[in-house]
Amino acid sequence: MTKPITDTRSLLGFWQLMGISLGTIIGAGVVILVGVGIDLTGYGTPWAFILALFIVLIPSLCIAALGAAIPASGGMYTYVRDLIGIKAGFLYLSLLVAGQLVLANYAIGFSEYLASVVSGLNTKAVAVAVMTLCYVANLFGVKSAAKLQLVMVSTLILALLLFIVIGLQNVDSFTQYSRYQDIAPNGISSFIAAAFVLRFGMIGSEFISELGGETKKPGTTIPMVMICSLLVATILYVLIAIVATGVLPLDQSQNQTLAFVAKKIFHPAAYIVFIVGGVMLALLSSLNSVFSWCTKGLVVAINDGWLPKSLGASNRFGTAYYLLTLFYIVGMLPILTGMTLQYIAILGNSLGIIFGIMPVLALRNLYSRNPQAYRDATFKIPIAAMKILPLFGFMIYGFGVYLSFDFIGVYGIAVIILYVALVLLYVNYRAPVVMALAKDKRTGRSAVSIP
Repeated sequence: MTKPITDTRSLLGFWQLMGISLGTIIGAGVVILVGVGIDLTGYGTPWAFILALFIVLIPSLCIAALGAAIPASGGMYTYVRDLIGIKAGFLYLSLLVAGQLVLANYAIGFSEYLASVVSGLNTKAVAVAVMTLCYVANLFGVKSAAKLQLVMVSTLILALLLFIVIGLQNVDSFTQYSRYQDIAPNGISSFIAAAFVLRFGMIGSEFISELGGETKKPGTTIPMVMICSLLVATILYVLIAIVATGVLPLDQSQNQTLAFVAKKIFHPAAYIVFIVGGVMLALLSSLNSVFSWCTKGLVVAINDGWLPKSLGASNRFGTAYYLLTLFYIVGMLPILTGMTLQYIAILGNSLGIIFGIMPVLALRNLYSRNPQAYRDATFKIPIAAMKILPLFGFMIYGFGVYLSFDFIGVYGIAVIILYVALVLLYVNYRAPVVMALAKDKRTGRSAVSIP
């Protein structure tokens, strides 16, 4: 099983956790989605990012409050298990595993951008190599992966700042960002729709709660990192959106990636630096971030009895290598089967929305089920707000699922329903063992054997 970290020198500090959080947030979203936002709302795109911050902030505050009250490795699984129910906890984890199909998006996107500056590349082979690189890096433990992450994110932010500084010098006027007819040229509904689309580029900070057991002072650090990383990402995104909308006529930048605008403002050599140090590192850092936290909940679930103990075996770096390999395989499947970037993104995000709402709703039960944890938390939400905010989060996530239905199609929805049905069958079969083990732990008896 994964060994708990007792040496505080091996724990993650604020900046290392910031690197993981920013690396998760700043990825394919900002690179791809800015052009979609421009198509929907034109010069309103920078403002739509600000609205997207508030859309993302509501569920993020819920997770931050849980992270402060119950800091633990595998955080969101433990929140759902303890505050909703053990069956709901394993359903959450099962959907999370399936949702990591999006790992392929980062690797495929990286390979396609590399092919745009180096001709003749086998993009599938590059995607496989990139996925393997991040997988191997994380086999050496979360501390090693976090060091790599901090270097990548620092380089990434420098590249994005270069895009912003040079790009702003090419924006002739800023008055269009203060006129309603320019901010919402297609009406307020399209502006709101743009914000919901752009929110996909801002999610990810909530998953650092999975690293509660590997973080110094997690009750303070996790909420602080979640909020700070969201604010930093939003500032960068707003400035990037101003450049993307202000340098070229809108009809030229609609539905285009940042690379299209970058090609107009950079000299050829600087353009290559931006693609490699900005766009490609954004994708690589997102991939590395997911690998750093994705196994944590499953390790706790194995300790609870949901899966055989042998699956949680760890190496000398404390990495649950069987579980990390499971996520590596999930991420490789779309690459090897030839799924498109768009389909992977929509399907993965739809699964993410479904499982993502579960820990948000868990906040409603925090005070009633664990009042002492609430009182001791360093970051608190008023008790009344803990009842209201999750409902807003539920509506936000529900709207996101609704927007995805048409693209996923009947076949995709049927696959999701079948997968959930199979998981529920397993949950009902395995639950008696898990409940017996939990009872033994509470009463102090010898634990039952886990088959």
